[in-house]
Amino acid sequence: MCKQNPSFYVKTVLCSDGERLPVLVRREGGIPDFDATLWVVTSLRARGVASATIEQALRSVIVLLLVLHSRKINFVERFREGRYLDSGEIEAIAAAARQRQATIMSETVKESEADIRRTARNVVSLEKMRMVLPVREKGSDVDAGTTAIRMGYIRAFLKWRANQGILRATGERKASLIMLRDLVDADLQNRTPAVGRRANVGDRMGIGVEARDQLLRVVTMADSQNPWRGEFIRARNQFVVNAFLALGVRRSELLGVRTGDFRPLMQELLILRRPDDEDDPRLNEPNVKTRDRVLPVSTELYRMMKSYLILRHEIVQGAHDFLVVSQNGDPLGKTEVNRIFRAFDSIPGLPKVTPHILRHTFCENLAADLHAAGKADEEILVYLRRLGGWSDISNMPCRYTKRFAQERAAAAGMSLQRRLYDDT
Repeated sequence: MCKQNPSFYVKTVLCSDGERLPVLVRREGGIPDFDATLWVVTSLRARGVASATIEQALRSVIVLLLVLHSRKINFVERFREGRYLDSGEIEAIAAAARQRQATIMSETVKESEADIRRTARNVVSLEKMRMVLPVREKGSDVDAGTTAIRMGYIRAFLKWRANQGILRATGERKASLIMLRDLVDADLQNRTPAVGRRANVGDRMGIGVEARDQLLRVVTMADSQNPWRGEFIRARNQFVVNAFLALGVRRSELLGVRTGDFRPLMQELLILRRPDDEDDPRLNEPNVKTRDRVLPVSTELYRMMKSYLILRHEIVQGAHDFLVVSQNGDPLGKTEVNRIFRAFDSIPGLPKVTPHILRHTFCENLAADLHAAGKADEEILVYLRRLGGWSDISNMPCRYTKRFAQERAAAAGMSLQRRLYDDT
């Protein structure tokens, strides 16, 4: 979980019907921010936006609120005077969206201190003004994709907030506020970075064959490099790692699986959407991100699952039916899965491994096997979309098969070079 700002934090509330509702809370007083809460309830929640997405939106709003707070901007007074945001304030918002929250907080504190000094002196020299301006440290910025996401949510919140004032206005004032709202929104959009795909050399890819074989060996019960202790923990983690690698599921999808989702006779596993599940005790509920689907389970993975289920039953004793559990029998959480994979960092020769990297590996291996079997590219995409849970027109499989595409491109390039020099 990312660190939260000391002035604001996002708290998830578990409702009686099982809904998880993130709320933005002001640390001073410990009460929810009125505007942010109203925006969530009337705009995001009303459209069925997932709780994880709402949380991400509220973290973006925190960036905006820090800027507004540091500049003492009151929208109620602004709209009463027929004003909105000026160009300097818009630039401050765009600049903050590019920074990490710790940097934003540090700079707003410095700006507030500078305001106090400027108030104490009627005249401040240009050189002294430069001395109090915040200096951005190297590495204090977030990537362009994160900035674009933040700016999108900030624009949505500001547009919603402006509409609240516009609804109460009439006549020329209403027309003027509408024009100001659209001008500010266009200016913010112009300051939002375009997220291109040109610099793709360092894009995430799956692990290679040697690393995959090493990983599968390390997680076996008797291997000397196995980083865990205890029969249950080793059996569970072996199943978890093999499930990610063999099924290509997401972290939340595996954590949401129930024991009844497995069909032993057909050796199939159901991946089902269960948003706001009342039976799930986890506040940060894992959810299926895309489509429901049925996945085939090999005999080897089935045996691994059966061995784990026997040990799981001794711990859970029928208390619930979630498949993957902790040592005390509770359903396993997302952070606990991350902890499992951090244990691989100490294994010599093993590259960085995460559940998402294993999803990439699954897609790359599947594409390579289908290509070797003579399947056409379009047919390969169909299989990837079906097993990966993507829509029938999604291009996401292309982002998950980059190693496969690179290897094919390299082989084609080498073949061309061989023919070129054979002819000479």
